[in-house]
Amino acid sequence: PMLDIVQANLGRIEANPANPSGISVASQKNQAWLDRSRKSIASKFALPPESVRFCSTGTEATYWMVRCYSTPEKRSCILSSCEHDAMIAACEDHGLKIHFLPLDESGQTHPEDLHSLLQSMDPTEKGALAFISVIHASNETGVIQPLEELSLIARSAGIPFLSDCIQSIGKIQIPHSCMDAFLLNGHKLGSMQGCAAMVFAESQIDRIRPLFRGGLQEEESRAGTENLLAISNFADCLDVQLNSMEDKMQRLQPLHQKLEAFLISQGVSIAGASSIRLYNTTYAIFSDIEHMDFLLMGLDQKGIVCSTGSSCKSRTRQPSRVLRAMGFSESDAMQALRFSSGLQTTEQDFVALQEALTELLARLERKKKARP
Repeated sequence: PMLDIVQANLGRIEANPANPSGISVASQKNQAWLDRSRKSIASKFALPPESVRFCSTGTEATYWMVRCYSTPEKRSCILSSCEHDAMIAACEDHGLKIHFLPLDESGQTHPEDLHSLLQSMDPTEKGALAFISVIHASNETGVIQPLEELSLIARSAGIPFLSDCIQSIGKIQIPHSCMDAFLLNGHKLGSMQGCAAMVFAESQIDRIRPLFRGGLQEEESRAGTENLLAISNFADCLDVQLNSMEDKMQRLQPLHQKLEAFLISQGVSIAGASSIRLYNTTYAIFSDIEHMDFLLMGLDQKGIVCSTGSSCKSRTRQPSRVLRAMGFSESDAMQALRFSSGLQTTEQDFVALQEALTELLARLERKKKARP
């Protein structure tokens, strides 16, 4: 987290803890602060403040966005095969039939596959589509999807085009003008947990359906006292991340390239290596390692935190659905670790990671050779 921002905003909350929804002068000051935060985020996408609706987590935002586009008449949707599990669950829980777009071996979704799928549908089936949603950058592989080309196909068919931009925001430019609605999450920006958002194109604001009733918050669409600290952190951290995108890319991209060259020299493959990816993400497949838990725990003991994929499922040992969709075997899809970096990651962190991997991989190799 960006502790300087978090601590500064916490100090303001400590000085004035009033509920933004109250009628006191103190409450009105905090409401004005919340309004400025919303306006700040909306302005990054040339949108009015009412286009931004805050909630608590990316999963909640996902469910809410799906709710906004699901109707009794629209009972199906199209998703990429690299969507976050929350998107799939939200569609299933809203009773939507899901049509999946395939991934190629590099993790890409191809516009021609969307065109072919729509062409294969009869008018009734196509008319039942609530939306098409394609994640901007995979939260596992970091592969960036061609949203602009996909959105043109969706719009020519008159189908809303949505996207999960949680992983890409603050790292690369968001092609916001091609989307009807998209998702953001503050904690991916360093704001700490507690605030995510749906962002709607101005023409789509009328699509917003209330999630909770009983209060006037979020234009009467999500009742409940606002998390002012998390919201203000979100807005301030977004400013910093957007202003530092070029610096982060120039600094982190060569470090990841060096890491990947080392991994490849050790017989490790990189998922999506031939695709355009987020510069801060390396998804490594250790096909020949027999004791992945040893490797993961060994890194953890050295103070290196990595993931077996999406953080939401990294405590479970199961094949990566995204890797399976890319054509990897079930065995290989169990052997992946994701290494990601951010604004505060240093070159020394990469040096420490490579040293730790060198030691642990050598120990695993010795153990393998010593086996009768």
